[in-house]
Amino acid sequence: MDSAQILAFLAVAEQGSFSQAARVLHITQPAVSKRIAQLEEQVGAPLFDRLARRVDLSEWGERLMPAALQYRQALEEIASTTLGTGVDLTGRLRIALSHYAGLHVLPETLSRFNQSYPNVLMDLKFLNSEEALMAVVQGTVMLAYGTLGDTAHPVVQSPLWEERLQPMVAHRHILGQQPDLTVLRRLAARLPAILPAAHTTTRQTVEHWLHQAGIAPLAVIEVNQLDSIALLVETGIGWSVLPETLMLPGLTRIARGQGPAFPERRLGLIVHRDRTVSRAARAFMDCVQNA
Repeated sequence: MDSAQILAFLAVAEQGSFSQAARVLHITQPAVSKRIAQLEEQVGAPLFDRLARRVDLSEWGERLMPAALQYRQALEEIASTTLGTGVDLTGRLRIALSHYAGLHVLPETLSRFNQSYPNVLMDLKFLNSEEALMAVVQGTVMLAYGTLGDTAHPVVQSPLWEERLQPMVAHRHILGQQPDLTVLRRLAARLPAILPAAHTTTRQTVEHWLHQAGIAPLAVIEVNQLDSIALLVETGIGWSVLPETLMLPGLTRIARGQGPAFPERRLGLIVHRDRTVSRAARAFMDCVQNA
């Protein structure tokens, strides 16, 4: 087996499609199929289950996946160490970004890095923060940026930003009233909260604050992307607790008054504890630090 076969295997596994893998690899679909067939012949077993609309890993494909990921990491690290020490970096840099970090924290950094290192291919994956952390653990990305929380996984988390979360409601629910926690408690008794999924760090942070404030949501609508939550709150169908950067024209902040301090969350960098960081990754980390 050779590197072309392994990279084709990973592309199909990650894309869930032979045609999408061909697009990512910039080769034809028959070429991808041929490489997979050759690899399956050498392994002696099918690596994928071909379903009607999707391709999934077979039992043998699942067994091969960890070694294939390590193989790709080794190729990328070899490429990084043989590029010399000049400023001209090349190669592929795999980064996982939470949707919020990608849209509201890092856009200028991404632009500046792309201008400074045009020969580095930025392979970005937009995930929720918990998925981004697991992508680092599994080795599918080298860096991740998102919300930081407690974890037992072998990663190093570096806080870079802190932000306060603010209760918000649509203007029409506040007309003629003082926007304070008393009003929010009344709204919570008749309107659902719109919050991230229960397993997320942000959701757990918000729920801890709600308990402190004595606010029990009537119901919870789960939406993973914070930008989408802000838009839904603006329609008036519910309320939420969101970063201040997501304050939309149709929203009103709820004042703290005598209630508990509003919750805060940390965002930052996640890297694998035992993995060597490539020169391109180091350059991106420096770019973020110097922003």
